[in-house]
Amino acid sequence: MGRVTKARLYRKLDVFIRRRLGPTSLRSGDGLHYWRERIFHFFSVGVIFIGLVVYLYLGLSYLEKGEFAYAIFASFVFFSAVFATTVRSLPHKFRVSWLLFLIYLIGVYSLLETNSSSLAYAFFISYSLLSGILVSQRRAWMSLVTITTTLAIIGVILYNPLIPLPFEASIPINEYIQSSVVFLVIALVTLFPLVSLLNGLIFNLEKETRFRRLLRREHEDLTLAKRKAEESDHLKTAFLSNMSHEIRTPMNAILGFSNLLSHPDISMGEKEEFINLIRINGKNLLTLVEDIIDISKIDSGQLQIKNAPCKLHDVLMQVYESFQDDIKRRGLFNLKLYLKEGISDQNIRILSDEHRLQQILINLVGNAVKFTERGFVEFGYTQEDDQFLRFYVKDTGIGLPKGKESEIFERFSKFNSDKERLYGGTGIGLSIAKHLVTLMGGEIWVESEPLVGTTFYFTLPYHRLTTPVSARTEKKEQVQDFNWEGKTFLVAEDEEDNFRYIEVALALSNASLIWARDGQEAVDVFKRVGGIDLVLMDIKMPTMDGYTATREIKSLSKKVPVIAQTAYAMSEEKEKSREAGCDDYIAKPIGYDDLLTTINRFVPSNGH
Repeated sequence: MGRVTKARLYRKLDVFIRRRLGPTSLRSGDGLHYWRERIFHFFSVGVIFIGLVVYLYLGLSYLEKGEFAYAIFASFVFFSAVFATTVRSLPHKFRVSWLLFLIYLIGVYSLLETNSSSLAYAFFISYSLLSGILVSQRRAWMSLVTITTTLAIIGVILYNPLIPLPFEASIPINEYIQSSVVFLVIALVTLFPLVSLLNGLIFNLEKETRFRRLLRREHEDLTLAKRKAEESDHLKTAFLSNMSHEIRTPMNAILGFSNLLSHPDISMGEKEEFINLIRINGKNLLTLVEDIIDISKIDSGQLQIKNAPCKLHDVLMQVYESFQDDIKRRGLFNLKLYLKEGISDQNIRILSDEHRLQQILINLVGNAVKFTERGFVEFGYTQEDDQFLRFYVKDTGIGLPKGKESEIFERFSKFNSDKERLYGGTGIGLSIAKHLVTLMGGEIWVESEPLVGTTFYFTLPYHRLTTPVSARTEKKEQVQDFNWEGKTFLVAEDEEDNFRYIEVALALSNASLIWARDGQEAVDVFKRVGGIDLVLMDIKMPTMDGYTATREIKSLSKKVPVIAQTAYAMSEEKEKSREAGCDDYIAKPIGYDDLLTTINRFVPSNGH
């Protein structure tokens, strides 16, 4: 029972010490401050327990002798020391300074009581050493100056006959000066190595603190990099999975219907339907590839905005007609598409990138149509002020989950709460739209409510052009009317399938073709054969590329137009073609109508 009581008493005492006296609230990585607080903690424990014994001994002795002033002084010193060490809410700097002051005060008292007291010098040296350890090196030297000044003042008080005292000095002035000088020498000899030691400790602790800080920062960076790598890996996995699905879906239609076209039991009406479906899915596949290219351009900083005059309402109407046909084809009879124009002038022209504006609208409207089964999708714009136009795309679809409004613009993000229906898409369309809007000088945001609908807004700078538009409109020529009989075109193309496509397309217009399989052969043919009316130049070819071949041909004849055709879709390819001397540029895949219309601009067909 006695052992249990002792153990419980020990635990209570240990808890009291830890709770009331420390050891410290700082972490071990906080350097010199941590160690100074730990030293102060153990010093405080000694003050409490050893000071209690000394106080009881001295206090009872003073009371027994009737020296009540000394008893009051001893009580003041002890209880103020207890207060400073146990009240942890006080500033640490104040607690340390107060204890150091009490030590100095006891030294002064001891020296005044008996001016030869070794106890006074012991307290003075303790005051000096603890000042350096618990506060700073500067405080240690200041304490030594304070002690020197104190010894001088006390010497003047004790040995000046003009100052009356109730007691006399116990030793001659020579011995007092000698003992004071010896003390100061000992203090200096003691402080010098202490300061040197403190300098080393401070340097090592600061270096350790810097290393810890660097290690902590590197750990945080590595943790962040690991988390981003894991997220990137997850997103890439999801992206590849989505991409596989999105690519295979149109490819399945293209290859499937292509195989059915050769079946003898397929009627002409069905073949026309299959051809139309092949064309639609091929266009969808091309859009997907272009989105991937745009993402690569964004990552490499090569996505450029090229502002030019564009008819705003024509852009909106093209988007409207495209999706109106798509809605009819898919049989979405419960879905209505509306276009709201904010300015009544149908011929309004603004300075903007027509292709990128159309791309933004297609991404947003396509997203709205995809997630809306019934109700309506409405898009258009309003004129907010003279500086900006505010476009919007509103739908009555499934909406977004709460708090996901900003995440929807992140790459590969897809939010679908409907487990019974799988919505397609790669999750990069909105990310591309946001980058395009930002590059064009606007901003984009979304407002949504689950199961009610979503509205996307984006602003673009409003630069209206005042150039009058001619009321006369040119009649678009039908490609079926083109006739290049008697014309000779040189086609530089290393892929036989691509040449075969151009051959069949131009054979319908009675043009004569010469095929060159590389750039060098194209130059040799141009030198050898006269009367070539136009050159279709592929850029990527063996032996000699299209740029070099174009320069060679243009050096021979600047009158013969050269049209570049390439599978490179980067924006700088057109500028490179122009610099090489090409008169125009067609990006693969080449549309039949675009091919013939472009050629007709340089070589007008017979009869036109």
